[in-house]
Amino acid sequence: MYEFINGEIDVLVSTTIIETGLDISNVNTMIIHDADRLGLSQLYQLRGRVGRSNRMAYAFLLYRRDKMLKEVAEKRLAAIREFTDLGSGFKIAMRDLEIRGAGNVLGAEQHGHMDRVGYELYAKILKEELTGERQESVDLDVKATAYIPERYIESNAGRMDCYKQIAEIRTAADYKRVCVSMEEQYGPLPAETLNLLVIAMMKSYAAKFRVRKISVDKKGGALEFAALEALSSPKMSAAMEKFGAYLSLDMTTAPVLKFAPQADGGKTMVLMTKFLKFAANFA
Repeated sequence: MYEFINGEIDVLVSTTIIETGLDISNVNTMIIHDADRLGLSQLYQLRGRVGRSNRMAYAFLLYRRDKMLKEVAEKRLAAIREFTDLGSGFKIAMRDLEIRGAGNVLGAEQHGHMDRVGYELYAKILKEELTGERQESVDLDVKATAYIPERYIESNAGRMDCYKQIAEIRTAADYKRVCVSMEEQYGPLPAETLNLLVIAMMKSYAAKFRVRKISVDKKGGALEFAALEALSSPKMSAAMEKFGAYLSLDMTTAPVLKFAPQADGGKTMVLMTKFLKFAANFA
């Protein structure tokens, strides 16, 4: 180690003992062998041994050729590849918590169900149980095929993980991240799964404007609002003006924005999502 620090040798072969406490500024390349056998926090610490100066740094995470990776190992490697920005430690810790599972907050068990539902949903459920508060939800009545087919993701655990990620979509950045992650791991998205992602994005935007129900069928789409006041905001007014050619307002039973039918249900949902996104981002 002293020879390496002093520049007498250029390559150091070591165990994972170097993962913490070392600060060697001139080191710019690390090769981690059998990375699939290491924990997520361990990989994060090891990666942090390079790039500790203004020199471009590289960390190569390797696993054996033709080796069938376990699902947990795939999740770890995907997470360490995804979170590369400075200060990603908290995100890494949360993902590690999701993968390994958390203890029972209200009991003595050292395992729980967070790995099944994800950290955000777990925290939401826990808050509701402890405080009695319930967040308003958007009802869906969508006549479109929206699911993850088995031909696309064969394993039940893999599909469950993707469903969890889709359920946590809150922003356009989340939408893009989930799309890229699924395509990199499983290939191009089938139409059914793309519909599911669009619905998640649309539902997330709709919740910002007190939309009570989303309907889509062959006759078009509709957004039913909880109160007329939700339509009078400057953001919603601007969106209604921009998309006026596709809209009509129905006040028969409740404030409802109706969208003209498009070529298919999927395109109708895309139009409705664009409408809500424009409203949400209008300055």
